[in-house]
This record gives sequence, structure tokens and C-alpha cells, in this order.
Amino acid sequence: MENFTQNEYAFASRFKSARRKEKLVKKDFEKQLHAIYVRERKLFADKRNLPLLPLENPYQQGWVRYFVLREDVLRSPEAEFFQHLLTKINTYKYSNIKSFSKKVRKKGKKTIVEEHQELYQVCPRQWNCEKFGLTEKEKTYFTYVEEWSETFDRMLRYYKFNEAWRYVLRIRPNIITHKKAIDEVLESELQWIDNRITNYDLRNRINRLKIGFSQYRYYENDEKSKYIDPNKNKSLQEIYQDYVDEKIVKNGK
Repeated sequence: MENFTQNEYAFASRFKSARRKEKLVKKDFEKQLHAIYVRERKLFADKRNLPLLPLENPYQQGWVRYFVLREDVLRSPEAEFFQHLLTKINTYKYSNIKSFSKKVRKKGKKTIVEEHQELYQVCPRQWNCEKFGLTEKEKTYFTYVEEWSETFDRMLRYYKFNEAWRYVLRIRPNIITHKKAIDEVLESELQWIDNRITNYDLRNRINRLKIGFSQYRYYENDEKSKYIDPNKNKSLQEIYQDYVDEKIVKNGK
């Protein structure tokens, strides 16, 4: 009788080999991660689509500042065009102070300055996006800008509206009239999924499975120079040689 190896016997007897078992376990685990990912996205979509419920007693929460058409532009023949464009590039800023001011330290002294606010800067990926919906006529009022940002340490590219003088800022009380509906069953299941992902550290594995990579924070040097061990990642032979060299230098030989 011929001698068969373990893998050949497993193949002939229709038993699963050790390697195939490992692959099946990995595949089943990836299916579970995929199911968690799909379910989590579905729950977030359901939460986002929950209706707004009107409040019995609306209340004011600070102030809101936004752009409106200037009076002379509002009376011009192109008022409708610029009003429609404003719905795409308007920005809103919220504050607890009606003056929209903040304290800034300059030359050791604190001074009060007004918070800066501009019209929306269109990024290149939105320029030809159908969802954003800029028409050919509206695009003629923008200029492509490239500038270096010290804050983000990179080049910023965007399209800036040329005729910002057509709009002025207006401040209004920020009145809260509606609140988001809460689904306790949905929130409970979302919390259960989040606990499972956090406790078993599955977020990075899900990201690698679905988008091919997982984002990490990178640092040029995780350790401060005074805390770095000079013998780190050195063999015993290298450490001993450093000891001998240092002893020779101290003895002057």
C-alpha cells in the first residue's frame, strides 16, 4: 500500500486541509465584517432621514450671520440670477455674541476683532459636479486661485467669486423651531455596533476590507530626543563594542 501524505489523504477523503480551514475561517470573518459595515451604514442613513419635529416652544440660541443681496443689486434686472447663485455659495456663521467678535492676542495684549466670513470657495471637484449645479454663466464670475496655506502646510486650490460686493452680511436671531426625531431602537443598535467595533478593534480591519487601506496618524518622531534609548535595536555585540571603545577613550589608550 502506497504511503500518502496528510494533504493527499485529506484531499482524497474530501476532508478539509488545515490551510483550507484557515481560509474558510478568514473568509467567514470577512463576511461578518462586511455585514457589520453594511448594517452600520444603513442605520446611519435611517438616522439621517428621521423627520424634524416642531417644538411647542421655539427658543433662541445665539445669533446667525449670513449673506444677502445688496439693496441696489436687489432692484437690478439680474437680481434673480444672483439670488439663485447665492443659494449655492452662501455661508452661515453662528455665535453667542451679536457682534460676532472674539479676543485675539497681539504683541502680548488681547484685542477684540470681528470674526472673518467670506462666501463659499468652490473646490475643483465641485466645479463640474452636477449635484453642485454651477451653470456656464455662473462660472464666468469665478477665478481659479492657488495659494500656500501655513495652517495646513500645503497648496490650496479653489474658485473664488469675483464680485463679492454684490452681497452684504446680515445678522438675525438663531431661532430653534424644530428638533430631530429620536429612534431609541435605532440608537441602541448603533451603540451595540460601535461597542463591538471598539472592543474588538475592528475599525481598521473594516477600512482595509472596504476601501483597501486604513488611515493612521504619522509622526516624524514619536519619541522626544532626551527619551530615546541609544541602545535601542542594537545587538549585544554592538553594545559591548561601544562599551570597549568608551573605556579606551576614558583611559587615554
